[in-house]
Amino acid sequence: QTGKVTAGSSLAAMGAAGAAATIGSAKKKPKEGADPAVRDEVYKLVEETNAPKSADELLKIYAGREQELIDNLKKMKAKQATSGDKTAEIRRLVQETNAPKSADELLAAYAGREDELLSHLRKMKTKQDKKAEITALVAEVNAPKSAEELLAAYDGREDELLKNLQKMKSKQLTHSDKDARRAEIESLVASTSPGKSAEELLAAYDGREDELLKNLQKMKAQQDNVSTDKAAKVDEIRSLVAETNAPKSAEELLATYEGREDELIKNLNRMKSQQMKASATEKETPPAPPAPPAPSTPPTPPPPASSVEDSDKASSVEDSPEKAEKQAEIRSLVESTKPGKTADELIAAYDGKEDELIKNL
Repeated sequence: QTGKVTAGSSLAAMGAAGAAATIGSAKKKPKEGADPAVRDEVYKLVEETNAPKSADELLKIYAGREQELIDNLKKMKAKQATSGDKTAEIRRLVQETNAPKSADELLAAYAGREDELLSHLRKMKTKQDKKAEITALVAEVNAPKSAEELLAAYDGREDELLKNLQKMKSKQLTHSDKDARRAEIESLVASTSPGKSAEELLAAYDGREDELLKNLQKMKAQQDNVSTDKAAKVDEIRSLVAETNAPKSAEELLATYEGREDELIKNLNRMKSQQMKASATEKETPPAPPAPPAPSTPPTPPPPASSVEDSDKASSVEDSPEKAEKQAEIRSLVESTKPGKTADELIAAYDGKEDELIKNL
């Protein structure tokens, strides 16, 4: 079949040129055989392209010009692959467009002009798709004329007809659809609190309600993600408060650290780590030997009243949950920074000025 990509037609010129070259060089001393890797590639390409001559025959014709042979065989392979893709698309389009002739009949009629055939079939497919869309829109908008009448009137201007029908459909948006959309917008405004009322937003987005709806839905999704993330943090904080036996309840800490939950989690994890280290140290330290009995001493006289008051004040300060939390943070910072003094020395030196000490550390 003329015009089709065949091994014979593609290698005809190659063979003639090779034969001429062979005759011209017949008087020259023959060269050694081709490199084994080259021979293997030629054998593979000949098999893939179904060349009209054997690999040995072609190697003999192209002796000394093996790379030229390989290049020609690769071109043939590429051409055959392209031809195969076109044929597959032609067969698919013939089936989709319900063409009046079979794919084989058309391929035979357009032998050598496959690109032209493809162009015709693609145009036919596009026109059929537009016709189907127009027919569906005519039914949806209940147009005053049938699809056939409109297609005849807009022959060659199908895109214009499509645009007009789409506009008609947009204008015919029913009141129930508008009410449903308005109700969804009002619901989203109530749940997202965007800063303006539903009435204000509807007035601002008049004619662009779909855009407003899309923006509110996006805002709602973002808020839901934040809410889920915060819930997970609250659960983690409650768990850490229980594990560390913190001096304040989870609710008190969450109220204090509102908007700074990450900082609270960090502090609680640090406290947990300190408690675990202290517990490990206690297990490693051997118990102290029992102390000898203390000698009998006279009873200690009661401290003066002012001393008792000072002691009560100190006890009251020490028992403050907030101060205990600050002291825990100071001990952690002293352990990590090694400032040269113990935590107890610094706490005593900065008594009542713990915030200043924390800032310095």
